[in-house]
Amino acid sequence: GTEWSEIIKQTADKEFTEQTGIAIRMNILPTAQLSAGSINALMLAISSGRAPDIAMGVDSASPAEFAFRNSVCNLKEFSDYDEISERFLKNITVPFQYRGGVYAIPETMNFTALFYRKDIMNELSLKLPETWNDLYSQTLPTLYQNGYEFFYPTGGYAPFLFQNGGNYYSEDGLKCTLGTTTAYQAFKKYCELFTNYSVPVSANFFNRFRSGVMPLGIGDYSTYMTFWAAAPELRGKWGIALLPGTEKEDGTIDRSHSGITAECDIIMQQSKHKNASWEFLKWWVSADTQERYSNNVESILGMIGRITTSNVEALSRLAWKPEVQKVINSEWALVKE
Repeated sequence: GTEWSEIIKQTADKEFTEQTGIAIRMNILPTAQLSAGSINALMLAISSGRAPDIAMGVDSASPAEFAFRNSVCNLKEFSDYDEISERFLKNITVPFQYRGGVYAIPETMNFTALFYRKDIMNELSLKLPETWNDLYSQTLPTLYQNGYEFFYPTGGYAPFLFQNGGNYYSEDGLKCTLGTTTAYQAFKKYCELFTNYSVPVSANFFNRFRSGVMPLGIGDYSTYMTFWAAAPELRGKWGIALLPGTEKEDGTIDRSHSGITAECDIIMQQSKHKNASWEFLKWWVSADTQERYSNNVESILGMIGRITTSNVEALSRLAWKPEVQKVINSEWALVKE
């Protein structure tokens, strides 16, 4: 959006250019104009030999697609890449990797959590489920007996797969492992959530959570911001918690899940200014820059504009409530990408 880009440009001119002497020119493109696999502005620019030096705000699935086509720069070629990568969560660059290279630097990240209505859960004297068995044997029966529902997003297969010891791909990344018995059993458990336990396949979680019909459900960062901005009457009446997990033989609970990687930045292979581009990205994803950027956006748009920066240190400096920050940090520590 214009507000975001203006802040980036102003900050870069004032700080980055003054520090380095490197000037930047920015172009704003509509959403989805930076992805791979379809006809869009970036693909046309690459084809015509007029690609930009950097593309920012690229979706996490695109860097590998560009890497297959030899269109983006391998960031591991820069001598200080390993040092810069320590600013982020360990697993967040997995979607950007191809044949030993890393072809993007993370800019933002998502989180997934269990959303609950404190008032209704207290009224029912109902504890939050720690495991899926707790959900099936205690939480859902109590909710159903009192006319309430539970929300689980379709497409949420990964927690069942990872928590049961499965994976999407073989270790070398060359084979899909969804044909294994483990993957099948995980998919069966995922489907049974809807077939055996009557969880709605499709529902407007926001409206039902707001009205109280669905006092418990799974959501992400956008869900959090929607509840906060569009349901002010619920302030103090809802919270987030860790996702249910699978209890292991040693008594520990495996809460593995995926889906934290959001937007990223790439340096195009056609660029004649790769070193200058890398200097810009290092500045851009630094803790101080990301903190200032997020605070500037939030000062204009309110909390709805808060950036879920991929820089762990910068995110810890933002004005999240301590209990929310604790849940977010715990969720990120459990992620497999």
